[in-house]
Amino acid sequence: MTLSFADFGLRWFEDIIGRMIMWFTRTLTDGYDALSRGTLSTPTPAGHGVDRVFSKPASSDAPWHSIYEATVTGEMMFFGLIVLFLCVQGRHFVRIFDIGSAHEHRRTRRSALTGGFVIVSWYWVATLTLYVVEALTIGLLPNVARTGAALASLLPEAVGTPLITLLMTGIGAVSIVFLRALFVIRELLLYVFLYTMPIGLGVMYGNVPIVSEIARRFAVQFLALTVLPLPAALLLRGYALLFTGSNPIPLGGPFAAYLVAISMPTIALYVTWKTFGYAAPLASRAIRGVGRGAALAGTVGTAAYVAGPQAAAIATRWGAKGAAGAMLSQRGGVQNGSDRGQPSEQQQRDAPDGGVPAYRRSENDPTYY
Repeated sequence: MTLSFADFGLRWFEDIIGRMIMWFTRTLTDGYDALSRGTLSTPTPAGHGVDRVFSKPASSDAPWHSIYEATVTGEMMFFGLIVLFLCVQGRHFVRIFDIGSAHEHRRTRRSALTGGFVIVSWYWVATLTLYVVEALTIGLLPNVARTGAALASLLPEAVGTPLITLLMTGIGAVSIVFLRALFVIRELLLYVFLYTMPIGLGVMYGNVPIVSEIARRFAVQFLALTVLPLPAALLLRGYALLFTGSNPIPLGGPFAAYLVAISMPTIALYVTWKTFGYAAPLASRAIRGVGRGAALAGTVGTAAYVAGPQAAAIATRWGAKGAAGAMLSQRGGVQNGSDRGQPSEQQQRDAPDGGVPAYRRSENDPTYY
């Protein structure tokens, strides 16, 4: 039995779709298997009880030992105190020129005393905050392995057409991969905040206009970055109540089962990304910029192929909406011009009057000469 070229291409396309569905489904189920309490955990020093907060980490406990050495009687604590001293002296120097008031002077002095105390005790304050968030996360999280296994078991072989199955599995797989990546980035940023925050605290409590407000925003972002796993923990607890209890809610078919299985990582990624965007706006803006750059490159290439270099230039400047408008207007203009019998551009240039309308005054039109 011989196959035509069309039948061969159709089977080849179906094999590609089936293989991609298999890859995405495997990524989703592996992500559920790897989704454990450690994924949403908050980094804390090694030890037990209050020793994790108030005792000096062992030399083998990296990077906590280095952070402790730098922020407790180390270089970062001294740099923070020096920055605070310089900021306060700068406020006093400005007061010589009658800029400010006695109230601002007293406020700066009280703020400097508070800032010095926070800089000296920064390591213990930050570690205690992380310890409390870790305890809350453990208390809120259900049996993550059991919840992940229950959601993975809801995945049927297929739902509807292969394209819908590919779309839904792709959304779920990408969401769970990005969710795990966000928590990896969060852990790295927490270490950076722990190490460099004494200098930021010196600027924040130095009461310098504008600069102190910027440092205050960074300090608030540390708190938002610390509580990042709490929304995802609450979401997992809700899904555990609905699908791992004694009476799980019934689902009305394979489409609903697929929707439930991919909704958990998708919603968790959304709420985590919103919190992460508030906690680390520069990092989230850079990630969004990379995604928009890739989309813009594809838009420019498509516009150049469909409507020429002019549309590609419009897409580079104004994005996908501008390119779509340029392509539609160009296609519509060409079609309307051909239907109405309008002369082409070459015919207008070859006309005796140079293509200039008769009602135009030549002395006011430089292109006529």
